[in-house]
Amino acid sequence: MRSVVLSLSLCLLGGCATVSMMPGETTVESGLSHNQSALRKVSAEYSDSAAEQGWVEASGGLAGFADMLINGRGDAPDDYATRIGAATNAPAIVLSRISADSEAARTGLASVSQEAKAVLNSAAADAATRTDVMSYERALVRAQTAYRNFQSALSTVAARSDMDMDTAPVDAELSDFADTIDSARKTADKLADKYASLNSIVG
Repeated sequence: MRSVVLSLSLCLLGGCATVSMMPGETTVESGLSHNQSALRKVSAEYSDSAAEQGWVEASGGLAGFADMLINGRGDAPDDYATRIGAATNAPAIVLSRISADSEAARTGLASVSQEAKAVLNSAAADAATRTDVMSYERALVRAQTAYRNFQSALSTVAARSDMDMDTAPVDAELSDFADTIDSARKTADKLADKYASLNSIVG
């Protein structure tokens, strides 16, 4: 069973489109600047908040899947659409919730990206450490997952027979969130490139 989990983990990790290929498994990180420390902090806070707010599954990812295989926990937790009652609650309430959650997720990711850009603009010799890159990319993955969950919930409520509301405002908010994610993805790529460049110089 261990080999199954390990093989699957390696496969999924290798196929993640947002995780950059970074040379060097062992790095020495010293003299961390305020911006670098802040990036790891806000990235971790965003990732944790996404789970706490119910935008993504707290037990999702490889760790949660491995736990299911090893410990036999086959009951899947409620997804976002179920948690907010996308198929049962009044459409107005559901749409308002999706829009509010999307806005919170979008503005939160934008704040994290600001810290990432500060690291990109830093001239410090130890800027863009491996941990910085990984922390930011984890936050980006959480944002992407949240976006998909919001879209799924919107599709659920829009398909209901009692749905008689215009979804244009929610569509616009989700479009803004998608743009923020695209911008963050580009920032993540630049951050990984900076790390690789600095690492090659050090090496």
